[in-house]
Amino acid sequence: MKIVDGDKAECDRCESVFPLEDVLLLEKETNRDYERVLCEECVGVVGVPQGYTLRRDVTFLAR
Repeated sequence: MKIVDGDKAECDRCESVFPLEDVLLLEKETNRDYERVLCEECVGVVGVPQGYTLRRDVTFLAR
């Protein structure tokens, strides 16, 4: 996960930069070390596979 300027994150799929309030965090339920930041558009393409959860509020990552 790339945090940019303390309040933005880079989407792991399309590599665009978005404010933290506009990105989602895809987490694997069986491996808490697996996290992928995705924008709304990429979540629409990828979806939420079985065994994964989607965290909608990642503003706690802001510095």
